[in-house]
Amino acid sequence: MNFEDIVVKIDKPYPEIVNATDDRMTVAILKNLVNSRIGELTAALTYIYQSVVADKINEEIAEIFEEIGIVEMIHQDLLMHAICDFGGNPRYEDAQGKFYNTGVLNYNKKLVDMLNDNISAEKYAVENYKEAIRRVGNESLKKLFARIIEDEERHIEIFNKIKNNVEFLSI
Repeated sequence: MNFEDIVVKIDKPYPEIVNATDDRMTVAILKNLVNSRIGELTAALTYIYQSVVADKINEEIAEIFEEIGIVEMIHQDLLMHAICDFGGNPRYEDAQGKFYNTGVLNYNKKLVDMLNDNISAEKYAVENYKEAIRRVGNESLKKLFARIIEDEERHIEIFNKIKNNVEFLSI
């Protein structure tokens, strides 16, 4: 397999947050985007876990998982800073105050199952960001969410490309 041409992050800057004011609803939305079962922290940790597991199967795919995990960490960092910008504390907890639990990670070890789960998770993330765009008032935050969606859609494309090759190879 040759995945050399895969670029895991859109080559475009992330918009800066401007005109942020304390806003508990926005902080709650941000905390869920970062720390919920389907948030950026889960995505980052899942993809790093998968990179280690996949390394025994295919080093090239393992490297892509790791690179995507790093992009998810960038999203996490951006959103945690936004939590501060809007008056919140970026603790590893969701909007209900439940602390993050690594038991929510996808610990699947079969590559095709990882890819199917990742595609579903990324699609769900896109929908969550679209809903967040509808719910927040700050225009720069909406632009940040839209920019993150571009990366998530790229990840869906990548996982589908790998999946098509993996299914062919039955790994």
